[in-house]
Amino acid sequence: MRLICFDLDGTLIYSDKVHLTAIHATLKKYRLKDHSNEEFLKLFGLPLHIILERLGYPKKIIPTIVEEHRTLVVKKTHKYAKAFPGVKNALIKLKKHYNLALLSNSSHREVMALLKGAKIDFKLFDVIIGGDEVHDGKPNPEEIKKAEKILHLKADYMVGDTIYDIKAGKRARARPIGVLTGTVHGQKELKKQRPWRIIKSAANLPELLI
Repeated sequence: MRLICFDLDGTLIYSDKVHLTAIHATLKKYRLKDHSNEEFLKLFGLPLHIILERLGYPKKIIPTIVEEHRTLVVKKTHKYAKAFPGVKNALIKLKKHYNLALLSNSSHREVMALLKGAKIDFKLFDVIIGGDEVHDGKPNPEEIKKAEKILHLKADYMVGDTIYDIKAGKRARARPIGVLTGTVHGQKELKKQRPWRIIKSAANLPELLI
């Protein structure tokens, strides 16, 4: 069997509202300076602690913000997650021909909650790796390498909506496939990274890979 690695947020599900609601509530709770949705969105795809560093939050408070954000996603805001049209059926079709790995810079428990909110069966994936289970998240290829080690397979494809997914795929020597369902990077930004393919949605993968 061959292996396809998937990003989650912006690739299989729409989750901007999930994360934005959680981060705004967290910053309000700790009476910290907030930022606009646009300021956060342009950095989505990176691990949250890096996003917070780039926005200038003190390093000593970042772990507290990250943990509170995770708790809110798991307990409350995951309900806003929605699977992109056609994605569930595409995963079912691909599962018959490939091993599927789900790789996210969100924590493992956030990923499980997001899948529940989006009504995607976690059993479709042969392995699920969260950002809290590696030292460095994407664009580092560590998540891909860990999936390869667990499944004893070389990743054939890395599917994602941001340049960080494309970079991680390239560094792992997997063929990167960019999807245009995310809100962070459009076709122009993805194209600059020279992915193997750019497609409209992960829902179109079966016609490309089967």
